[in-house]
Amino acid sequence: MNRLFPLFITGILFSQINVMTQRMSNIQDALFMERKGELEKAKIIYEELLDKNPKNRQAYQRLKDILKRTEELSKATLLIEDWIKSHPNDLQAHIELGEILYLNNDRLNADKVWEKFENNYGKNQSTYRMLLHTYSRLSLTQKMKKLVYRGREKLNKKDLLSLDLANYYYSRQTYDLSLDELLIYIKSNPAHEKLVMDKILLISDDPENYLLIEKKLVSNLEKNDFRINKLLAGFYFKTEKYNDAFNTHLSMGLQNNSDFQRWLNLAENLRKESQYRLSIDSYQKLLDIKSTLNTSIIGDALLGLGKTYEAQLLENNYQNRLVNFYPDNIFFINQVHEFQKDSLKDIESTFNLYQRILKELPASTFSSRAHYRLGELQLKVMHDFEGARNSYFSAFKSRPNNDLRNNIILKIGDTYLAEGNLKNAKNHNEQYYQQDRSIKYINSFTMKKIHLTFLSGDIDTTILLIDSLIANTSPSDKYFNDLMELQGIISQHFSYGNKHDKEAFLFYVKAEKYLQEFKFIEAAEMLSFLREKYANTSIIPTAMLRECLLRMVIDDASISLNIAKLLQKTSLAPEGVAAQGEIYEKAYNDTEKAMEMYNLLLEEYPMSMLAEPVRIRIRKLNTIDKS
Repeated sequence: MNRLFPLFITGILFSQINVMTQRMSNIQDALFMERKGELEKAKIIYEELLDKNPKNRQAYQRLKDILKRTEELSKATLLIEDWIKSHPNDLQAHIELGEILYLNNDRLNADKVWEKFENNYGKNQSTYRMLLHTYSRLSLTQKMKKLVYRGREKLNKKDLLSLDLANYYYSRQTYDLSLDELLIYIKSNPAHEKLVMDKILLISDDPENYLLIEKKLVSNLEKNDFRINKLLAGFYFKTEKYNDAFNTHLSMGLQNNSDFQRWLNLAENLRKESQYRLSIDSYQKLLDIKSTLNTSIIGDALLGLGKTYEAQLLENNYQNRLVNFYPDNIFFINQVHEFQKDSLKDIESTFNLYQRILKELPASTFSSRAHYRLGELQLKVMHDFEGARNSYFSAFKSRPNNDLRNNIILKIGDTYLAEGNLKNAKNHNEQYYQQDRSIKYINSFTMKKIHLTFLSGDIDTTILLIDSLIANTSPSDKYFNDLMELQGIISQHFSYGNKHDKEAFLFYVKAEKYLQEFKFIEAAEMLSFLREKYANTSIIPTAMLRECLLRMVIDDASISLNIAKLLQKTSLAPEGVAAQGEIYEKAYNDTEKAMEMYNLLLEEYPMSMLAEPVRIRIRKLNTIDKS
């Protein structure tokens, strides 16, 4: 082999590398000039690159964009025409040529370019989409309409670009035409029901569009189209027309597993919206055809029905309150339930329903959940703590999944706590806490240990436990905020407090313990004692808010109102004002006075976290008044 041959090859490679390096250098120089705003210098470089290599796409694209930005449209036209000559199959270039001509007020030739493009390449959907988006950018609405009509005829595709067109009309608030296209789309693409539903619900964000949406959907029900019915039902549900949603679902039939699942979803969603009567009716519709249902559907329906009865029982008169006491914090009970004698029948019916599940579906996957729900009723409603504990133990033995298992264990401990046996509650939790100590993240047993320590009045140990956890816990942990809130309360009212602050705080903790024992009257009285005996301590505003909300739900409306008025003079003044509004609204049915308090909050405390919920409440009350 000639010794010079490798050297020859190496020389060629180096030459190629130098050319590529030089080319990249030039491109980089031009881009640098662009970033500096020196567009003329950048143009010169790109032009030189194209002279050397007319196929340099990057140089072509950058030069074209600069010419458009500097409105040198005639030069841009020539550039694109030259590019098309060497790249006749660059479809985007054809489209851009028409656009540049149009922007340069040469509308006639622009139309000719687009028409030629459509005639030559109009055999697939992408051609029409490219033209549509061009017309969209230029706001050529009529051209878009005619283009889509031609494309649908030529390609025999009824839904051609319907979604693109719907988005275009939506962006211009032409909602009637947007809805037309969405309905065209869903008829050919039933699998995309959620996508269409989401877009319709976006339009429904403006109540002024309600009638338009309803008319469009109803007018498309001529052939009892199942897909349109589902959209209509979803729209009714979103706009809180629950009876209409129910009747629309009813019109779709109840014949197969898909229908059964649809009814289960409807019933559950109605329960979540506190539409208990309709939820019960939905579950009952399923159970009325029991003979055609499989075990899974029957079990879900029975459990759902039971949970609906239960939710109806447990719902206090102040559900969806504006003012809450550390809402969603696991250390503070917020569900306080007092039952009238006329509730006993409903309680019995609910209890019997869970018993029915255990009788009809023995040794099934539903057994553990039925036992668990029985326990919940016995604990929260009947206050049969031993009976609840037995039900929870039965649930535990029925092989529940891991999440339910942990809940059951915690609830067994809660029965001891409800009995006032804090020692047994601690011992019960400790055995599971010790088992899971190796787990690095915070778990429910760790949180329960802190809670029980807090309720025992051992505040110093509570502080140590919280501090050690927070130091090793990410803010993204689901328990982090709960821990921080409890730490803040203890620090403010105990750790940094004087002797009287500490004494008052311990009485406050006793009230919290009473709440865990379902001794609501005792808790209220303890807070009242605290308010009178330690009026000048730091915990008082917090204790007053707690008592105010507690008396709201145990029908001490007058006392609750007086406390709310006193709160108005404390650091929790916004809460006091909003609470007054709620009391006037719910307890006294005095909407006028309630509105007065709500408006006062917006005037005096516009930056309060309660401001937005209050605005929503005002709008709702105004809507009710108008109806």
